[in-house]
Amino acid sequence: MKKFASSLFPPSLRRFLLPQQEAHEESGLDRQMAPPPVLVSGTPATGAVVLASPHSGHFYPEAFIRLTRQPLDILRSGEDSHVEKLAQGAHTLGPPLLQATFPRVFCDVNRAAWDLDSRMFHGAIPSFVAPSDRGLAGLGSIPRIVADRRPIYRQRLPFMEAALRIRHYWMPYHVTLADLLEAARAQHGFSLLLDLHSMPDAPQAGSPDFVLGDRYGTSCTPHLTNLAEQTLQGLGFKVARNLPYAGGYITRHYGRPTSNMHALQIEMRRGLYMDENTRTPHSGFTALSNALTVLVERVLAHFPPA
Repeated sequence: MKKFASSLFPPSLRRFLLPQQEAHEESGLDRQMAPPPVLVSGTPATGAVVLASPHSGHFYPEAFIRLTRQPLDILRSGEDSHVEKLAQGAHTLGPPLLQATFPRVFCDVNRAAWDLDSRMFHGAIPSFVAPSDRGLAGLGSIPRIVADRRPIYRQRLPFMEAALRIRHYWMPYHVTLADLLEAARAQHGFSLLLDLHSMPDAPQAGSPDFVLGDRYGTSCTPHLTNLAEQTLQGLGFKVARNLPYAGGYITRHYGRPTSNMHALQIEMRRGLYMDENTRTPHSGFTALSNALTVLVERVLAHFPPA
């Protein structure tokens, strides 16, 4: 983790940030009563496949809530509720399951660390901040907006607030994920990340049940994407590829087929398994969980290609 910290935090920020637990506590991010930011179930490297749910976390720190102007039900609108539970059947087949316990509206690990909209902070902005178009739109690693482009915060934040969240939430998730994938590759010669998400209905894309995101064929072998698509279609689901979700930072960063590391983002339509207004699972939950289990079973049997 020290090597990762050194590469992620420039010296000017590291000298202040990393040694000072007091700054962490004063920021309101003291997690004494909070769950650990990352949970891992299962034993690493039992197989080449790693399951991950980066957006199903639902612990909202009270200090964060005090900073926001939106009610909790609005803040939760981007949550991939229950995805980690949907994956339990697939997890019993052997792959470890990684999940974040914090929500994406607080810190989005599917964005690069310093993909931030500088307009949401007061004071000087470090030169290493590098927003993408999505970051400038308010959807960076520390989001500025939530559902229907509603502003999250009552006022601008000190930049150190973002730096502390990256240090104590974003970094542990990515260190853990990288370790799991490297362990799988070291043991089996290759690794495969199945990055699990949920999505609202997408009528603009024909309302698919699943969207498979492989960054237009660049983050994993086409053999795997074809297998996933054929399996889900055979189970009666409507499947799309890359539209409207091609995969975010995680898929792009960890999907490197030339290095025998593959990543596939799997989006599942929320209406298949829960009431989207109340986030309560309904009778379709078991069927979707079983479908995900069948998919992982087929992947385990057929990956990698000859």
